[in-house]
Amino acid sequence: MADFRFRLNPRAWELPDCSAVLNGRGTTYEVNDYRTTLSLKSVVRGAARYYTPQGQYLLTPDSFLILNDGQRYSLEFEGHGRIRTETLCPFFQSGFLEQAAATADPDDIDRAAPTLDFCERLYPKTGSVARALAGLEAGLRTPQASTPWLEDRMYALAQSLAALRVQVRGEAESFPGLRPATRMELYRRLYRGRDFLMSCYDRPLTVAESARVATLSPFHFQRMFKMAFGRTPMQFLQETRLEAARRMLAHSGEDVTTICFAVGFESLGSFSWLFRRRFGNSPRGFRENSRIREVDGGAVA
Repeated sequence: MADFRFRLNPRAWELPDCSAVLNGRGTTYEVNDYRTTLSLKSVVRGAARYYTPQGQYLLTPDSFLILNDGQRYSLEFEGHGRIRTETLCPFFQSGFLEQAAATADPDDIDRAAPTLDFCERLYPKTGSVARALAGLEAGLRTPQASTPWLEDRMYALAQSLAALRVQVRGEAESFPGLRPATRMELYRRLYRGRDFLMSCYDRPLTVAESARVATLSPFHFQRMFKMAFGRTPMQFLQETRLEAARRMLAHSGEDVTTICFAVGFESLGSFSWLFRRRFGNSPRGFRENSRIREVDGGAVA
């Protein structure tokens, strides 16, 4: 039976031999070509950009990223000036999540595999994983944060991740393909392309460029993407840009024109028209309503 160890904010050289949580804050921070154990990357506030050989991922408070054991990544905080980013990143000792997966799905035990293979992608921060992360974050700010407390929290998070892995495999089963391995590979590639669109929405992007990231032909990517996500890649990109603009209008002091171009739109007129159609108000009207709601709710501007 494995001897599992748990640590709060250990030094980097201790990470391979324990399950741990790293919690840090700053305006600037970089990691270069670090080889990780199986880990979950999340931010409590701000944003961080992760780079792996498979892709790049813009991490915001409403999402998380799973990296498999042995994956190399680089990291930089995504912010300007005094904007602070806070990370909350659990790392898992080898064998810990395997036992959680065996409990979640007793018929799925690959005894020859040293680690589990999660789909490397951006996941929405919802459900039991989100609740486990919220419990970790809240507890870290109290006197109860200790090794025994962390052990309980890590078991809960591991069980949630094991259930998520089973859910993802079920989602992949709905993808086209005669063999399960083919469907899972298509699932990975399409999410790789989708995450590229989500993470690089502020750049001029094309279907061909996204398809190249997914290692699919443009026509195959266009057709499979719509089948998988219910919209075309460019429709998804437009929605991502509008959501980013909505967040900036609500939480930043940048003017509407600056925000329009910052999120990737090329025309202020088309941006305003699309924003009104999506949210029922002009960008300026939306901002004014957001300020009124903050005052009514007692928030400090």
